[in-house]
Order: sequence, then C-alpha cells, then structure tokens
Amino acid sequence: MAFSNKVRVEDLITCVICQELFDDPRLLSCSHTYCRKCIEQTASANKDQFECPLHDGNKILEKDTGSLPLNQGIRELVELYGSTQRSNLCTNCRLVVAEYACDTCKNEKFCSECYETVHTSPVMQKHQRLPTSQELPEMPPCEKHPRKQLEYWCYTYGVTKEFETKININFQGIQSSLEYRIKQAEILINAVDNNSKSNQKKITNIMTLLRETIDEHEEAMRQQILTIEKEQKKQLEDYKTPLKHELQNLNIQKVTFEMLFSSKNYIKLLQTKQEFDDYVNKTNGTLKSLQMPSRTEYYLEELGQLQFIQEKIKQCGRYVEVPPYHNAQLEKLIAENGKKQTLNLK
Repeated sequence: MAFSNKVRVEDLITCVICQELFDDPRLLSCSHTYCRKCIEQTASANKDQFECPLHDGNKILEKDTGSLPLNQGIRELVELYGSTQRSNLCTNCRLVVAEYACDTCKNEKFCSECYETVHTSPVMQKHQRLPTSQELPEMPPCEKHPRKQLEYWCYTYGVTKEFETKININFQGIQSSLEYRIKQAEILINAVDNNSKSNQKKITNIMTLLRETIDEHEEAMRQQILTIEKEQKKQLEDYKTPLKHELQNLNIQKVTFEMLFSSKNYIKLLQTKQEFDDYVNKTNGTLKSLQMPSRTEYYLEELGQLQFIQEKIKQCGRYVEVPPYHNAQLEKLIAENGKKQTLNLK
C-alpha cells in the first residue's frame, strides 16, 4: 500500500543551494535545512549574513552557523538512501544499477551486460531472466536451523505485508492530520493578514480624513482672522485718509499765513483774516464730526481644547485583543457529550 501523494526521497535529501545530497545538514529555526558549507559560503558572500533562500525572513550571522543543530533525521535518510542505492547495484560488476534478477541465481542481480556474461554457458542459459521488480524477497534463515533458509515463507511474508499496510495507514493518518493542521494554520495566517490590512486601511482612511479636517479648519481659522483684519484696517484707513487730507490743508494755511505775516503786508493779512477764521471753524467742525473707529479685539475660542483633543487622539485606535465569546449553553453540551463523535444541537 502506497501513499496517494508520493514523496520523492531526492526532494527531501537534496540541498536547494548546491543541488547535491546534503553534506552535514543544519537545521534553521524556520525549519529549513541546508548544508553547513553552503550556509557558510553564502554568508561569506553576503556581509557575513545568511538569509534563508525560501524568503521567510530568517537570518543568521556566519559566526553562529556552528551552533546550528544537526538535522539528524535528514542525515540518516541520506545514509539510508546511499545504502539502498548501493544494494541496487549489479552484484557482479558493482558499477551500474541492476536491471535483472534470475529465478535460479538466488539473491543475485545483474545489469544487462553482466547477465549475458554470467549466463553464457548452456547450463546457465536454462535460467529464467526476471525484471528486478519481480524478484522474490530475500529469504531469511530459519530460526531453528540458522544455516538453512525458510522453505515456507507465506505466513511471515503475510505478516510483513500486514505490517506494511498498517504502517502506511498510520502514515497516511499522520499526513492527513498534518496537512489539515497546516491548512488551518494557513487560513489563520491569511485571516491575520487580512485583519491587519483591514485595520491599516481604517487607520489610513481616518487619519487622512482627520488631516483633511485639520487642514480645512486651520485654513478656515486663518481666513477668518485675515477677513476681520482686513475689515478693521479698512475702517481705520477710511478714518485716517481724510485726516491726512486735513493735515495737508492745515500745512497750506500755515504756510500762507506765515508768508503774509513775514511780508508785513498787514492790509492783505487783515483781508484774509476772515478766510483763516472760516478755515479754523470749518476744520474744528469736521474734526468733531469724525468718529474714531473702535478696535475690536478677538481671541481664539477653545483653542486650548486642541491640546486636550491631542491627548484624546493618542488614546484612540489602540490595538486591543477582542474578548473571547463564551456560549455557556454550547460549552455545557460539549462537556456533557464526553467522547462521542457527534453532537446533537437540537
């Protein structure tokens, strides 16, 4: 009985780096195995650091390669493979893999050339050639007569086949269990990955929205300040402009009066007295009518709350474990069900 999913022994005992049978196989913490010399050579070529070629992120420094544990199981498998290969060689030349067995030459296997050479005599030509796949199993010695081989093999052969069948069934059970658990682990890994990506996307979305809100609010606050500043300045400029005009008129009147007075043209000075009096009265009236605009002071309401909000933001989005859900009724049913294979949920 064989496994439904055949595993090639060569795949298990070949180093993926050198593509040769493992030599001093060393086990990494990621469960992958490589030849020690391959690990050391790769590390030397990569700044004294070896990174697992299967891209699982596992790294080790060259100085730590000696502390890597020996993969005893793989080494024993390599040795078993070597002895098996040697046992399949032609028993005559010991150079090439045997292709044929003989119905008479017990426990002998031959390559095609050696079979013809050994069986050239007429007596030997009566022997029947058999493919190695049809070779009868080697007979063990009789327990009571160690110098003789067993003559009745059926019971022992049957026990051996039964043992093989039982072992293969057990192997298949373990393989199914391992494959199921690996699949479940992969499902959980994907779930963890999806959960992480989903939460990261939520963070990106909310932080983008928060930044947009902050930027928009900042722009609105600044624009409001600039608008009020512009309005207040305009009111003050509107008040200041006629004052500057009156100041210019005053300077004209002063210069005119000084010129007349310095010329000692008192007649002309007396003639213009009324004009000066009218100017003074008019200007005083204008100054009285001009109302000084008040400056309104503004402040940023609740701006200090942003510091409080800043602390609150730091408390938002903490990555916490989802509390387990307990179904007391279901747990009671499972406990009462004991070791039964089925559970009645009705």
